[in-house]
Amino acid sequence: MPSFDSARDRFRLGPAHLGVLGCFYEGRAVTADLVTARNELRAAGLINDDDAVVPELAGLTNALAEPILLVHIESTGGQGTTNHGAVIGNDACYVYEGWPGEPESEYVRTDLSTLVWSLARAVGLRESDAKPPAATIITTTVGVMDAGFVALSEADTDDVEGVAERLRAALAAKGGLADPELTVFTHLLLQLNGNWRMTVAWNNREGRGTDIRGITVLDCGPLGYWLRERPAEPIMPGAVTPDSELRLVFTETPRVWELITELLPSLDQLPAPTKR
Repeated sequence: MPSFDSARDRFRLGPAHLGVLGCFYEGRAVTADLVTARNELRAAGLINDDDAVVPELAGLTNALAEPILLVHIESTGGQGTTNHGAVIGNDACYVYEGWPGEPESEYVRTDLSTLVWSLARAVGLRESDAKPPAATIITTTVGVMDAGFVALSEADTDDVEGVAERLRAALAAKGGLADPELTVFTHLLLQLNGNWRMTVAWNNREGRGTDIRGITVLDCGPLGYWLRERPAEPIMPGAVTPDSELRLVFTETPRVWELITELLPSLDQLPAPTKR
């Protein structure tokens, strides 16, 4: 169910609820598949019986309808994939976070000056005391990593040493890796907590389309963060095959903060604010 926390100006909304708000903004009738979501918004007090949005929700509605900047984060871990991000409009900035298995996300109004901090929080970025390993760059193929994941999924997780041996053998059999890279890569996959892709998109000021920047980072727990330089983001559908180069680079936490900051465009790259 959608809900509203007036003390913190935050909302819980699912995709269907956003679809209803989109219908209202565009002056269209709510489609049959969105009627239940509309009724839920009414029950939560976020819209009235005349389908008018309460003033508290207007800022988020306007930002979603006419965004200046969008940030999308796809976070993948042991419980599946969750989506987080941010939407920045003319008058408001909201960050949102999902929860594994839940359809709704929490939207919280924030200040632009804290956006990088909010995005870092969304991906769970934290200080790491991981030291550079024997190999700080791993170069192989996407197919080799996929073979490693298959080996992990088929292994007996109660036999830690056996899992490591099976994984190392699968990576070696696929070819292309030798020590110390082979050993380091084996340990990276064993310690992998999850990975996240952060993509930032905006309509450029010249009016020639949408500019997109992105990064993918692997969180390998005690082995630290690893930036996936290849395949490089943003990745278009169908662009990656098992033969595509995979390049992982050990990256200390301060540099990850910088990479997130560098994703965001400068003011002179964004469209001029719309006057209302």
